[in-house]
Amino acid sequence: MPKENIKLQYTPPPYTRFVGQHIVYKATCASTNSLAIECLHQAGLPEGAVVITDHQYRGRGQRSHVWHSAPNENLTFSVVLHPTFLSALEGFSLNIITTLAIHHVLAQYIPIGLSIKWPNDIYYHNQKLGGVLIENVVQKRRLKASVIGIGLNVNQVHFAFQGPTSLSMICQCTFSLQQLLTQILVKLEHNYLQLRAQDIAPLHAAYLKDMYWIHEIHTFRDATHTFQGTIRGVDTAGKLMIEQVGSTSKHYSMQEVTFMA
Repeated sequence: MPKENIKLQYTPPPYTRFVGQHIVYKATCASTNSLAIECLHQAGLPEGAVVITDHQYRGRGQRSHVWHSAPNENLTFSVVLHPTFLSALEGFSLNIITTLAIHHVLAQYIPIGLSIKWPNDIYYHNQKLGGVLIENVVQKRRLKASVIGIGLNVNQVHFAFQGPTSLSMICQCTFSLQQLLTQILVKLEHNYLQLRAQDIAPLHAAYLKDMYWIHEIHTFRDATHTFQGTIRGVDTAGKLMIEQVGSTSKHYSMQEVTFMA
């Protein structure tokens, strides 16, 4: 990447070994995930590198959705990891450690009403507060590199449509983007090192504990019909386990089921 495009607008966290110790900053970019992938292909990035922008104007979410973010008011960044210890089939564990890291940090400010909506959104009651998009580079059925994109509504108070909320709207105060970034990166590294040590069980249990709609009867829609069911968990491949009322439990991938009410 050209040197003039790199500017340390954010400082590395003082409490991490490698996550956030290398920062690529660009005031404006289409997508931090796309920029991180471009950097990986061109020159490579060290594990833990963070690509961050003040204005992401073409952010991407799950299911081809667009992530809208006001300039200079939110956190939009990507973290590069090299989880070569994971097979491609184990990639959902990265969703778990990332959403848990965000949830852990935000729970310090929002002790009630915070949850993780499968597979990787952060919700305050029924409103979206943040989201994660993970893109993997796979080599010989193992993860060679992973780009973890994080979008978090922090100080934005006006949105073009109903649905999202922000930390500022919930807590009625303004937050330091640098402080939140540092807190998330510290916790993400902690979770990642725990995952690398093959200690996934407590992380998986914590993810289920904080899941949106877990063990509640709600309405869902799949490819064939609308039905009532209860979320019972997530399997090792990251599929959502829903027990349909009066029927058996089915496992759904991200594109196969929609949350209704």
